[in-house]
Amino acid sequence: MGAGLQNLGNTCYVNAALQCLSHTPPLASWMVSQQHAALCPARSACTLCAMRAHVTRALLHAGEVIRPRKDLLAGFHRHQQEDAHEFLMFTLNAMQQGCLSASQPSGHASEDTTIIRQIFGGTWRSQIQCLRCLGVSDTFDPYLDISLDITAAQSVEQALRELVKPEKLDADNAYDCGVCLQKVPATKRLTLHSTCQVLVLVLKRFTPVSGAKRAQEVRYPQCLDLQPYTSERKAGPLGYVLYAVLVHSGWSCERRHYFCYV
Repeated sequence: MGAGLQNLGNTCYVNAALQCLSHTPPLASWMVSQQHAALCPARSACTLCAMRAHVTRALLHAGEVIRPRKDLLAGFHRHQQEDAHEFLMFTLNAMQQGCLSASQPSGHASEDTTIIRQIFGGTWRSQIQCLRCLGVSDTFDPYLDISLDITAAQSVEQALRELVKPEKLDADNAYDCGVCLQKVPATKRLTLHSTCQVLVLVLKRFTPVSGAKRAQEVRYPQCLDLQPYTSERKAGPLGYVLYAVLVHSGWSCERRHYFCYV
């Protein structure tokens, strides 16, 4: 277990997100290996370099309390409480840009080969099948996290089942089939085409208009099998073991406090 983080004034959301990242085993292992530092052309303005320095210091000062680096807050923190998930994704995307800016011996890094994509990245497959000609159209989109609608869900597994449940496209929402050359009924289904090494699940607790919090209990397992939600079913489970939970405490998106368990 690494160091605790001092609250610099409305930075609990930063601290909670940084603790989750710092205790992500494959990311922490890569950080302390210093592979990026030798290649980075902009160390003084690189989030990946700043994160490496933070993780190294946190691990060296286990049991103590340290101040989070200000360059990890730059560009996001406005001296008021913000959303921890937004900061987490801001940091992951900034580290992704740090990977892309570093020169590689074999040429430029691509979006899919960076350490951030290797650890957190996966791909959705959105498949539409025309119910008239039975033609299939696939679209693939990358993800770094998965947001779950918990409006009617009592567990993470139930929310995942709802997410990948086939959807009927008809009437005003009919599918414009390129083979039939007209609007036709179709089915649409979202599945995981490729899965990530580290899974980030986000429970959508805030209503979009009022910002009120959905406070119902949502069960989550210590071990989660993603195999039922993938495009191609394979033998055996696709297991993920829980290692960190980032918690929002409060009744709305305006009044909140964040902490985490790792």
